[in-house]
Amino acid sequence: MSKQRTRRRPPRTPQQRAAAQARQARRQQRRAARAQARAAGAKRRTGWVGLRRSRAQRWGIAAVAVIGTVLIWLFADWPLAIGLTVVWLVALPALVVLTMGRRY
Repeated sequence: MSKQRTRRRPPRTPQQRAAAQARQARRQQRRAARAQARAAGAKRRTGWVGLRRSRAQRWGIAAVAVIGTVLIWLFADWPLAIGLTVVWLVALPALVVLTMGRRY
C-alpha cells in the first residue's frame, strides 16, 4: 500500500525539499547542542535523591528510621505512636540534611 501511495504522490518541489533539509539541519543542531550541554556538565544531578548518597549512608538512614519507629511503637500507646511516627518520618529528612549535609 505504501508503494502505491508513493507512486501516486506528486513529486516534491525544490521549496519542499529545501524546507525538509532545513528541518533536518535544525534537528541535528538541537541534538548537537543537547549533547554538548550534557558533556559540559560533568557534575550532573541525579533524578532520585537517594542516589546522591553512598550505599552505606542510605543503609544508615534506613536503619535509623526503622530503629526510631520501633522505639516509638515499643514505648508509646498506639494513638500517640501513630502521631509520633508521622512526626518522626517528617522530621527524618531534616535530620539527615543537618547531620550529613546536602548532596548536589
